[in-house]
Amino acid sequence: MAAPTAPVLVVGAGPTGLATALTLARNNVPVRIIEKEPQHRRGQRGVGIQPRTFEVFHFLRVPEIHERATFIPLLQEHNRGSLEPLNTFPMAPYTEPTPAIPYYNCKLMGQPVLEAIMREHLAQLGCTVELGTRLVSFTQDEKSVRVKVVKHRDDVDEEEVEEDIEVAYLIGADGAKGITRKQLGLTFLGTTREDNFMVIGDIRLDAKGLDRDHWHFFSPMSQDMIALRPIDELGKDGWQFMMRGRPTDLQGLVRDEEALVKCIGDFVGLGDDVKVKEVLWVSDFRPNMRMVDKFGVGRIFVAGDAAHVHSLAGAQGLNSSVQDAFNIAWKIALVYKGLSPASLLDTYTIERLPVIAEMLGFTTEMHKLMFNESHAEHTPRSNADENGNVESPFERAMRRGGKLYMLGVNYRTSPIVVDEFVPTPTPKATVVNSTYGDTEEDVLRAGDRAPDAPGLVPTVPFGSACASGSRTKRVAGSTRMFGIFGSTHHTVIIFAPTLANSVVQSILATLGQGFPKELVRRVVVLPGSASQPDDRIEMSSEADQSLDMEVLVDEEGHAYRGYVVGPQEVKAVVVRPDGVVGAIVRGVTGLKGYVEGVFGRMGDMRVAQDDFHCKSPQVDN
Repeated sequence: MAAPTAPVLVVGAGPTGLATALTLARNNVPVRIIEKEPQHRRGQRGVGIQPRTFEVFHFLRVPEIHERATFIPLLQEHNRGSLEPLNTFPMAPYTEPTPAIPYYNCKLMGQPVLEAIMREHLAQLGCTVELGTRLVSFTQDEKSVRVKVVKHRDDVDEEEVEEDIEVAYLIGADGAKGITRKQLGLTFLGTTREDNFMVIGDIRLDAKGLDRDHWHFFSPMSQDMIALRPIDELGKDGWQFMMRGRPTDLQGLVRDEEALVKCIGDFVGLGDDVKVKEVLWVSDFRPNMRMVDKFGVGRIFVAGDAAHVHSLAGAQGLNSSVQDAFNIAWKIALVYKGLSPASLLDTYTIERLPVIAEMLGFTTEMHKLMFNESHAEHTPRSNADENGNVESPFERAMRRGGKLYMLGVNYRTSPIVVDEFVPTPTPKATVVNSTYGDTEEDVLRAGDRAPDAPGLVPTVPFGSACASGSRTKRVAGSTRMFGIFGSTHHTVIIFAPTLANSVVQSILATLGQGFPKELVRRVVVLPGSASQPDDRIEMSSEADQSLDMEVLVDEEGHAYRGYVVGPQEVKAVVVRPDGVVGAIVRGVTGLKGYVEGVFGRMGDMRVAQDDFHCKSPQVDN
């Protein structure tokens, strides 16, 4: 089937839109991304990036985000008008990365820097953001979406030019106030916290005695508070501030720079020793807790803030938005190329809706705790936990980690995941699945994130054309699971004690009937050491020699432990382009069940190389 030529249109060039466009471009799907603003946005905005989102950026081949992001500084609590620290503590203690979880800590990066990095990668793939271009209207039918946009001309003051575009799909990443969700007629139910008025912004500040080693919170558990976080991205005098207070007291600060500067000085309490040198960006904010009832209609979808908004508490907004984008974009890529049925796109809502609903619930509770909605000024300053450690109310409100890292976000109840190893529930037992669960040691289910595993040694099997007569030939170096996964392909990992196992042969033969390796990468992982050759890696028949696969030896045992496989067990794990385990099966029957759910009937899947249009994936260390 020939791929269509009409592009996919992404509306909005924040992190959500850029992640969507980058995933599509990596899959060689033509894409246009438009942004109504004439210039790229300023302002730190949401800065917390969670471990699971770093994994997404890894699969999108954007390593600079994790490399350049900074760790969260220690939080320091002060009374209003005093630099005397009342309490100093980490928001989340540092966690040492593990073989299964290479990114195990939340880090910080302002959105202008993050977006610039993503735009650079997008430009390398031939796609640039079309600034000053806003969506006006759209209509759709079963074949395409017809879109009207208006482009602002830089060379003529105030002149706008209309353009009619026909696109294959439209993804609205245009925020809570964007036009996509409204014209699509999706509900946006929830609440607005009118009494939790906030002013946030970026400033250049000189304040004698205010160190840059801490994130300072002044009077944090009262109704009126300010937080100041040092930002080297803005220079050695750069700070992000967040101010909370009564709406009547703060509403004018966005437009009155002099009043804003005075308010900051009053909170910090240094008098003339506080000098706000420049207000770089400022905005007001009322927390909204809202979400759509579905993430799309027909060929039009919403993602990120266009689909859900919530409290700043927990730093889930940018992260859930990027994960929305990754979920819908790899599916659109397959459907766009005719490799999967359109019904695959229905699973976007099915998978993401319960995740967002659960996230909205617990971030709202965190908001109540963090913002002390009772305004109990005389709450006891500290309590002791079960270990005798003393925590202030503010410290308890600001503790992070656990499920906020999003490593336990899962799609276990998705109709397209297949798990032949899941325990059978006892009769009359109620099975409750949390889509935002914590990671569990020695537990891996279809729908969970796929763990990493370093120390995998590539090995050429005896009997293959390049074995050079030796029993086995060890290839120099090693790789890791995260170097094999990618946004452009599925990966079938076959764990088996020997390469000659009949299940291994039948799975490889089945995949060879209709799936090029650029679409479904197949990897056989053997236990033990590659330096001790034995019959595990022997291939003797002509049929075996024709099978297209990679053979890796799990020398350090991380893969077998992470994927919960015994040394003599045979298990096949399918990892989706978004790094989620799509299937855990015993053999061909289970594999066909997954393939039919994602790609359609096996008999229809004789994929020609010319239909795929993707470069061969590379192994990264």
